[in-house]
Amino acid sequence: MRPADPSPFVPGSGRVPDVWAGRQAELADAEVALRRRVQGIYDRGRVVLGEYGIGKSVLVNRVAQDAADAGHWVADPVRIPLGSDPVPLLAEVLHDLVGRRRLDDRIGRSAAGLLERIAEVSLPVVGGGVRLQSGSSDPLAYRDVQRLLTHVGLLAREEGKAVLLRIDEVQNADTVGLSRLLTVLGDVLEDTVQESDPTGRSHTRHLPVAVWLSGLPDFRERAAEAGGTFARRFRTVELDYLDEVELRTALAPFTTDGWEVLGPDGPVRVFMEDAAVDHIVTICHGDPFLFQLAGEAAWQAGDGEVISGEEAQRGWRLVRREVQGYVEGRLTGVSELQMDYLRSAAALEDEARTGDAVAVAMGRGSAKDVASTAQSLDRTHRLIRREAGMVRFRSAAVRAWLAGDWP
Repeated sequence: MRPADPSPFVPGSGRVPDVWAGRQAELADAEVALRRRVQGIYDRGRVVLGEYGIGKSVLVNRVAQDAADAGHWVADPVRIPLGSDPVPLLAEVLHDLVGRRRLDDRIGRSAAGLLERIAEVSLPVVGGGVRLQSGSSDPLAYRDVQRLLTHVGLLAREEGKAVLLRIDEVQNADTVGLSRLLTVLGDVLEDTVQESDPTGRSHTRHLPVAVWLSGLPDFRERAAEAGGTFARRFRTVELDYLDEVELRTALAPFTTDGWEVLGPDGPVRVFMEDAAVDHIVTICHGDPFLFQLAGEAAWQAGDGEVISGEEAQRGWRLVRREVQGYVEGRLTGVSELQMDYLRSAAALEDEARTGDAVAVAMGRGSAKDVASTAQSLDRTHRLIRREAGMVRFRSAAVRAWLAGDWP
């Protein structure tokens, strides 16, 4: 008998699920970047961008999990609230990292003084940690944070480890704070130290500090405005929806050796019928969140050692309301005219969905008559993508919901 909880599927919350789908290229890139930083070779930070629910935080947390398993120094994640200054939040996680790694005695008099300086301009918060007082993020304060990070990087270099920072919801940062954050991180990424090899020759090595930022796609424009060297110091990784091969590969263990979990009476291997796999792959429309939700629903719909197609369908019916709320959330702020455009576009087949065809379906003459509506849905709401006269939905789940034949 399989236990209902914990399920190997984890919808949302940023937690890394056991059933991992896709992102192999991104994980391989992260591994190379981390290895280069440890070797003292320069590599840019990474900015992971994508729509809501596409798995940005999950990917970055998986990178952090793999780094921690390899013994690297992984700081706690920073999640930026709307309109806030991220530099104090970075100071907090560095303060915690120094304490967790017991670096206080090793960090040196200069860096210890920086810790004291940060503490002087900081306020304690519930649950531990610090927050810089209002008005304290002056040039001296944020440069103190940069120097502290440099000292931590030097200690990590001595031990052959990397320091990994992850900052989520970067689009929420205020303009001044974002500029300072990108300056601090960018400068540390370019920091170097001189070392001598056994023959006495001197070599320049970069500090083993690796940075992963994540947020919504419009962050790219905000970052470009906040820091002129952003593109040079950070590489953008834009996530797309998962394809069928990636989803079926993730579920393959259920149809071969089974997925092993600890049941009430010991280890149990859980299998899936082909019909259950087909249902999960089809119903989620490549959306990572919906894939995990459909998998969890199927898992919890029964208690036998084989998940049937009927259980997968029954589980999905039980979470339909949550699915509908998730998709409707993507349409928040859309006007009646824009909704008319989306419904008209959703009713057309992919190969026939030209800008002119959508306009005609709306009762308009041509694409020019609804150009501003299409532009807003593309650039502001990011619900469609216009390419060479064609209109594509960014999310197949949104298109299916608008067409009325899903969930």
